[in-house]
Amino acid sequence: MNIAFKEYYYLLSQIDSSYHDAALKLGITDSELDILYSLSIHGSGCYQSTFYKETGATRSTINSSIRKMEKAGILYLEPGPGRNTRVFLTEDGQKLLEDTIHKVIRIENEIFDSWSPEEQQMYMHLSRDFAEKFAKKVHDL
Repeated sequence: MNIAFKEYYYLLSQIDSSYHDAALKLGITDSELDILYSLSIHGSGCYQSTFYKETGATRSTINSSIRKMEKAGILYLEPGPGRNTRVFLTEDGQKLLEDTIHKVIRIENEIFDSWSPEEQQMYMHLSRDFAEKFAKKVHDL
C-alpha cells in the first residue's frame, strides 16, 4: 500500500474520531449528531431517507436514533408523499441543534476560513474527485 495513502486513511480515521469525540462532549450519540447535522443543512421537514443517504449509517441505526429522539421530544415525524417520512424538529430539538451542531459547524468554518481561497478550492476539488472516483469503483466491484 502506498505510504501517502496510509497517511490519508489515518487522517480520515482521525477526523471521524474527532467527530465522535465532539458528539460525546456535546452529550449526543454519533447518529444523533448525523441526524441533527442533516437537519441543519436541509431544514426541519426533510425526508428521513436523507439521513441514510448522507451519513452512511444503516437504516436500523437511523430508525433507532429517530425513535429515541422522538421519545425525548427532540423531533416528530409526519408522513410524506408515498412511503417517505418527514422529520421535524420540536422547539427543544431546535435548541439542541443550536447548542450542539452549530458549535461543530463554527469549528469547521473556523478551520476552513483559516485557509486561503486557493487552498479551500483545492481541498474541495481533490476531496470531490476522490469521493466520486471511489464511489464509482466501489459500485463497479
